[in-house]
Amino acid sequence: MSFSREGLGFQRRKKSTRVMGEAPTIGSVPRMHKTEGIRARISYAGRIPLILLALVILFLGAGITGLVLHLANDPDKAQRPSFTSSPPPPPSRAQRQIPVPEPGELEKIVHRFLAARAPLELDPLLRGSTQRPETIAEKLSMLESQDGKVRSVRYLGPIDSRCLQVESVVVKFDTGRNRLALLAPDETGTWRVDFDAFDRHVTPDWETILASNPAESTVRVYISKDTYYNGRYQDDRQWACFSMASPDHEELMFGYVPRGSRQHMAIASAVTRNLQAARGGLKRMTLSILHTGTGDHRQFEITRALADDWALGDEPLDARVDSSDASSAE
Repeated sequence: MSFSREGLGFQRRKKSTRVMGEAPTIGSVPRMHKTEGIRARISYAGRIPLILLALVILFLGAGITGLVLHLANDPDKAQRPSFTSSPPPPPSRAQRQIPVPEPGELEKIVHRFLAARAPLELDPLLRGSTQRPETIAEKLSMLESQDGKVRSVRYLGPIDSRCLQVESVVVKFDTGRNRLALLAPDETGTWRVDFDAFDRHVTPDWETILASNPAESTVRVYISKDTYYNGRYQDDRQWACFSMASPDHEELMFGYVPRGSRQHMAIASAVTRNLQAARGGLKRMTLSILHTGTGDHRQFEITRALADDWALGDEPLDARVDSSDASSAE
């Protein structure tokens, strides 16, 4: 018995059955399969759907890749609207910024203002005032007898005000007293002194305001948070209390404002901004106040928050408050 190699395996060869004297034969010949011998033609008919699917995927991938590369290099891409971007922020209510003169120039304006004694001299130096030009000139002529001789005029810097763009210059007198000159630009960009702020003007006068008259007043005061709840303002859940002081009157007053009102938000946010700027616990403000005619003569209801300093803008402060000021009033 012998073995013969066929293909990759080995096949056992059958034992010959030929007997002595028979003619030799080639033995049993196995039947040839169709794939043996001459190589049969391969048929791809059943694979056509798979080939088409592969081509579609290939073309889609190439198209997406090309689109991504096009957008990445498209210079007009930033001009197109984005439907997933956040909404635009609300328009800012910040004041239009006018170029500020050099500190020396602002000091010269104040020097000319202090030396002026006639309405014509004051006209190009002053912002609009509630006082007559003759009254302003007279008050300036009496300044030395009231506060002393001017010792120095020194630039301090810009004021953090939401009502107008304003710069500050301090005027010191030899008596130890001082006044603050606040300068703001007019519609032409000319910087002028706010006399009502310099004068710390109140209307009516302090004697009338403190006489418990049931009338509305405009005051320029220092203000800070307080806890004096008494009389008709004893409910601290309804009212917020602020102390009010004036350099021109020794008596400490108290102002009350309904909690959650626009006036409350305006005043509380101004005081908070002042504290955050490390300017101390007192904040200059211009307010409208009202005495009810009953109770303590030092207690007033604050009816309007006009400005977050002693210079008035074109719009009252409490008309400019928004939702961001609400947290300060809590």
